[in-house]
Amino acid sequence: MKLNSIKRAVALVLCVPIILTGCAKSAAVENPSPVGSNSETSAKTTETAEKTYKIGITQLLEHPSLDQAREGFVDELEALGINIEINYVNAQGDTNSTQIIAEKFVKDEVDMIYSIATLSTQASKQATEGTNIPVLFSSVTDPVYSQIVESSEKIENVTGVTDKVEALEILKLAKDLKEGAKVIGIIYNTGESNSEIQVEEVKSAAEELGMTVETVGITTANDIPQAVNTLAKKIDVMYIISDNVVASAIQLVANSCLEKNIITLSTIESQAADGILMGNGLNYYELGKQAANMAKKILVDGVDIKEVYVEQPSGLKKIVNVKTMEALGLSKDNKAFDGAEFVEQ
Repeated sequence: MKLNSIKRAVALVLCVPIILTGCAKSAAVENPSPVGSNSETSAKTTETAEKTYKIGITQLLEHPSLDQAREGFVDELEALGINIEINYVNAQGDTNSTQIIAEKFVKDEVDMIYSIATLSTQASKQATEGTNIPVLFSSVTDPVYSQIVESSEKIENVTGVTDKVEALEILKLAKDLKEGAKVIGIIYNTGESNSEIQVEEVKSAAEELGMTVETVGITTANDIPQAVNTLAKKIDVMYIISDNVVASAIQLVANSCLEKNIITLSTIESQAADGILMGNGLNYYELGKQAANMAKKILVDGVDIKEVYVEQPSGLKKIVNVKTMEALGLSKDNKAFDGAEFVEQ
C-alpha cells in the first residue's frame, strides 16, 4: 500500500525518536607475522579488526521477546569482538513503517539488515531486492510459509533463525497439567501469518492426541479480556503461541486467565515471569545470540549467504511461576514440571 506524503511523514516521525546508534570497539588484533611480511592471512586479520560493520536493526514492535532477540544479537556481536555501528528502528507495530525503515537502511547502504519478526523481514526482503545487502532474521516461525525463503536450504539474500517450537510436545504437557484435559484454547492476531501457521500446527498436534482446539481471533490487545471470557467455559488449558499482539500484553492475558482459573501454557519460557503458569520453549536472548553467530559467518568470515542455511532454535527451557501455580492449586510434584526452573514472581 502506498502512503501519501502526509502519512509517510508521520510514519517517519514515529520512527526517528527511537533510532539508537552506537559503536562497539573491539580490541586490536596483533599481527603475528614478521615486520614487512606480505602474509595474506595477516592482512585479512588486520582488515577485519579495523572494519566497522553498519547494521540496521528493524523491529516490528516493542515487547520483551523481540527486545531480547535484539539485545542478544548486539551483545553477542560485541562479545565476538566485532566492530559494529547499530542503527535500530522500531516500527511500533505499523506495517507501513516496516517498509519505510527497510528502504532507509538500503539507502544508507548498511552492511546488513537484522529484521526481528515476520512483517519486518518481509519488508526487508522486498526493499533489498536487486542489492547486495544481506538480510538476517529472527522471531519468524515459518519463513517458507511467509514466502521469505523458498526453503531452509535454498537461500538468496535472506536467512536467519526461526522461533518455531513443536506443538506436540507442548500439548503433552497440557495433559499432565490437567488430568483429562481435552480442549485447548488459543488467542491469536488474525493479521499475523506467523500466528495462523501456529494455530494450524496446534490443531494438527491436538488431533493426534485426541484433543480439540478452540480459537478466538483478535486485532488489538484491547480484545484480549473478551477473548478470554469467550473461551473460559469451553477450554481446559490456554495455549500461548508466539504472537506479537498477545506477547505485547502478556500480563493482561495471564491475569485474565487466572481470574477464570484457567491454566496457561506458553511456548516462550520468559513469559512465566509475567504470570503465565509455565513457559516451555525458547529463550529469545539466546535466539539473538544464535543469529549473531550467523551474522559473523556472513560479515567477518566471508561465507556466501547462500551457504548460510536457516537454523532452528536451540536451548529450549521450562520455567514455572510459583505464585500462579499456587493460585491454581497445583503442586511442584506435577509431572509437567519435571526439570523446570521455578520463579517467585
